[in-house]
Amino acid sequence: MLLDGKTASLDIKQQLKEQFDNLSCKATLAVIFFNDPSSMSYLKGRKKIADEMGVDLQVISIEDDVDEDKLESIIKDLNDDNNIDGIMVDRPLPKRFNEVKILSLINPNKDIDGCSYNNLGKLVANVDCFKPCTPSGALRLLEYYNIDVYGKDVLVIGRSVNVGKPLALMLTNKNATVTLAHSKTKDLKQKCKNYDVIFLAVGKAKFINKDDVNKNTIIVDIGINFDNDGKLCGDLDKESYDYLDTYSPVPGGVGVMTNVVLMENLLKAAKNNNK
Repeated sequence: MLLDGKTASLDIKQQLKEQFDNLSCKATLAVIFFNDPSSMSYLKGRKKIADEMGVDLQVISIEDDVDEDKLESIIKDLNDDNNIDGIMVDRPLPKRFNEVKILSLINPNKDIDGCSYNNLGKLVANVDCFKPCTPSGALRLLEYYNIDVYGKDVLVIGRSVNVGKPLALMLTNKNATVTLAHSKTKDLKQKCKNYDVIFLAVGKAKFINKDDVNKNTIIVDIGINFDNDGKLCGDLDKESYDYLDTYSPVPGGVGVMTNVVLMENLLKAAKNNNK
């Protein structure tokens, strides 16, 4: 079965649009953007879905010479602006900034990408919070296709604070039995055949192929890479697609769902802001 993010996102967006239309006034998302060409495609995706949902998107472009004090001031002003429902900081930040510190300056009630200390801490405690959009998108895709992780043996490959670690927590909170692996895990590929579900978030093109996995294993590919021909690909070798029973493709899988979850979180924030 193909876990088609495009089909899932179209259905979910239709329901979301109706809810955004029922707000008392437009939801507003502020995106702090660092003029990084590699991030331009992500910004275009956010602009597109914001237009589809009728969301007011405010892009605050940060010049190369902006220092940390100025950036903190910008975030504070957005926190204090009652018209702003959600705040998102484009990542990765330039190396001169302390990324975790900057992200945790965002008001937790406006942190719709779930990246602040506050929301990550709530995720650990398994209480209601905004959760990171990419791992949430991966789980949302499974939910759309009625795949339950309850009781399943699940492997997450990748331990980043943006994807792997929060995803492992979210799966644990859903009563999956989770192994969090990474590039230093011994005999990793030999172990892959033993899991019901594998989430790939390594960031290495064709890291896993059909010889490494069981055909019955559900593979959710979160990796974003480019192959030798410059084409977008995931961590899973595309030659595995015909072999596997259930998988998500790249492109057209989890990546499409990420902005859908972003809009779901924004809708929640707008309702909490009495819209």
